[in-house]
Amino acid sequence: MEESHPSIAELIMSLQQATYMAKQLSSTTNPTHLHQIHSSLYHAHRHLSSFLSTLPSPSPPPHAAENSLSSANGAAEPMQVEDDAVGGGADEETTSKCTIDKVEEKMRDCFIKNKRPKRPLSPSAAAVVEEKRLSDDGFVGRVKDYDPHAMRLRALDLVYQFHG
Repeated sequence: MEESHPSIAELIMSLQQATYMAKQLSSTTNPTHLHQIHSSLYHAHRHLSSFLSTLPSPSPPPHAAENSLSSANGAAEPMQVEDDAVGGGADEETTSKCTIDKVEEKMRDCFIKNKRPKRPLSPSAAAVVEEKRLSDDGFVGRVKDYDPHAMRLRALDLVYQFHG
């Protein structure tokens, strides 16, 4: 274990040197200085790579495949039935309920917007709606007091509402 301490110290020194040199990268145009910065970064990279190669690689987390596309469509592995007597079924059920609750909570904030919002009703169209609401039959009131000018204005309002 004591053999790794000097390599850690060298790694720290090379990373500090590379950080210092990298900060000077934007302010220099001298080719010699740029070469020194490059070599410092290269040595830090080499020290870091050699240090990481001495460490044992960690095993991937067991739940990493749950979010992948292959696990979603079942292409990577067939479905497996677990034995609920072991006790693992309750934990998975709790986890799945928790996941479902999280998704539902996020979906509450989502809503689909229309690409083009509707225009507000024109005053004459609002009057027609009010007239229909007041009379039992929508056509009775309009047939008695038929006004061709008002009918033309309503038609133009509709044209402008949808094509304006």
